[in-house]
Amino acid sequence: MALTPEIEQVLSLIDQAIERKYLRVEHIRRLAGSEEKYRMIIREVDRVKAQLLYARSDNAAATLTVREWFTILDHFSWKCAYCGEKPFQVMSHVIIRSEGGTTAENCVPACHSCISKPNKKVLLPVIKTPLPDQPEQP
Repeated sequence: MALTPEIEQVLSLIDQAIERKYLRVEHIRRLAGSEEKYRMIIREVDRVKAQLLYARSDNAAATLTVREWFTILDHFSWKCAYCGEKPFQVMSHVIIRSEGGTTAENCVPACHSCISKPNKKVLLPVIKTPLPDQPEQP
């Protein structure tokens, strides 16, 4: 699924609601516009929120936004970042979460078979360029 301007706008609004700690399922359903989009968005919102909680409990960086996660998924064409063939099933941390945190630079999509392999390598480079609406840092 490609990130259309409509979806990007919805994701920005969801990120704002999460920052204000005012995220209502009804609000996401209305923003999504269709049940199919809603289910896909809410699944990923829950995935990001859970990983952020785990990172915080590890006292690690926890800065990944829903919009960044969708940008990462789009970058990898919603496929596993390690094999590039299977649809992704889980969020993987390139550097273990307790050290690398849950950040846009450290999270990639993965399939179950690749996530269990030791010494896995990401096929495409992880996104290191500034994401939309983020200023470049020196």
